[in-house]
Amino acid sequence: MITRESKNILVTDDSEFFRIKLSELLTKAGHVVTVARDGNDVVEILERDITTFDLLILDLHMPGMDGFAVLSWLGEKQLLEKLPVLAVTGVYDPSHVHKRLKGLGAMGLMTKALNPEQVLYMVNCLLFPDKAAQGSPRVPISIPVDITTEKSTFTGYLLNISASGLFLHVERHLPIDSKVNMTFSLPGYNIIMGYDGTLHLKGVVMWCTATSGEENFFGGAGISFLGLSHGTEELLNKFVRRERDRLGLEIQDI
Repeated sequence: MITRESKNILVTDDSEFFRIKLSELLTKAGHVVTVARDGNDVVEILERDITTFDLLILDLHMPGMDGFAVLSWLGEKQLLEKLPVLAVTGVYDPSHVHKRLKGLGAMGLMTKALNPEQVLYMVNCLLFPDKAAQGSPRVPISIPVDITTEKSTFTGYLLNISASGLFLHVERHLPIDSKVNMTFSLPGYNIIMGYDGTLHLKGVVMWCTATSGEENFFGGAGISFLGLSHGTEELLNKFVRRERDRLGLEIQDI
């Protein structure tokens, strides 16, 4: 989702392909990105001015000075309090390196297999920890949604959801305070509640991005639910908890 609070992020990876893809993703989400090719490159950049950056996204598997060595250097220089680190792996089994990374001071770990919504979820948890701790926990997701307003009916995509609201990717502008009716099915709905079904929810547009979904994958609107029944709220809470457990997106549990 496009942020209205742009942050400076240093992306470090020896793979040009991954650097470009991650940089494009974070830039489209509203952030300013600097790239480093390897561990020696990131140390050189941070030695010049670490205060420039709000987050370091650090690949663990690099030739020469790898991500573990960069974390050790940051610890020795007592810089980890100034710069949160989100480690990235496409090689290591996350379950095997969690303990080591926690000891080295990393704040989170993600794999290169995550989709764009999941990547931004983890990045935003570290960039905006106060916001992440407020309100209902949310999870990234990508499913189609049928949307009806007073004037039209169209289809969008749900990019994240909580028990209190969701973010819709839509290729049109939705005015703030406008009411919407939404119809969609959650993945695993029958597993959670014991039967299959479709959700029909009402909501109000609380905010919208500066660009539309037609111009940017993360363009769209934030929706707050209206008039949820107790059963539906319980369903959404169960779904969110299950997805957070399944995806391993609890930053603090690293």
